[in-house]
Amino acid sequence: MDIKLKDFQGPLDLLLHLVSKYEMDIYDVPLVEVIEQYLAYIATLQAMKLEIAGEYMVMASQLMLIKSRKLLPKVVETIEEDDPEMDLLSQIEEYRTYKLLGQELALQHDKRAQYFSKPKLELVYDDVKLNHDKTSIDIFLAFSKVMAQKQEDIKNSHTTIERDDFRIEDMMTSVEQAVAKKGQTNLSQLFKRAASVNELITIFLATLELIKVHRVYVYQADNFSDIILTKENV
Repeated sequence: MDIKLKDFQGPLDLLLHLVSKYEMDIYDVPLVEVIEQYLAYIATLQAMKLEIAGEYMVMASQLMLIKSRKLLPKVVETIEEDDPEMDLLSQIEEYRTYKLLGQELALQHDKRAQYFSKPKLELVYDDVKLNHDKTSIDIFLAFSKVMAQKQEDIKNSHTTIERDDFRIEDMMTSVEQAVAKKGQTNLSQLFKRAASVNELITIFLATLELIKVHRVYVYQADNFSDIILTKENV
């Protein structure tokens, strides 16, 4: 099964996506929360054995340094020439500016292109369209949060439960039945019922496939609210 997640144009693009979900000024966002989401995203890619570009790992190390500095108690206020936190926020702000400019230029290009005849092109649309401008990355971020907690729980547990025979097709049936039973179900609760990391990953892939073939639908009322799976397209 070919499951493709949204590709970001580098770590700053991912950070901008995470920051923009707070719908506030970049310099006011809870940076530690953003860093934790970024690190959970990278850890989940690693757990799923997906390829990660080196620049994402470099950024991850920088973010861990910033997080550790923010969590340490400040005994004495000192003036530092270098402030990695402000440097990072400035980079994100600058990246957003250039990205918006690039989008505006692309829009102008598209408008200008309408004045010329062009050969017929085959239009290809994404099979998955989520309401409120939600994409598969929002589901992945919700999955990453549960994955991080599940890995911690398994590490602290005295018993190990692992199976390698989970099939996506079987899990699709299980997920679809869970949704059909009440008409809808909370995505995080669906993830939390998994007893192992392998089962958790299989549930995630099965859910994406069900969305792709329109056997279940997804909606989220607001940023950071629960992601709901439903049988009806809301």
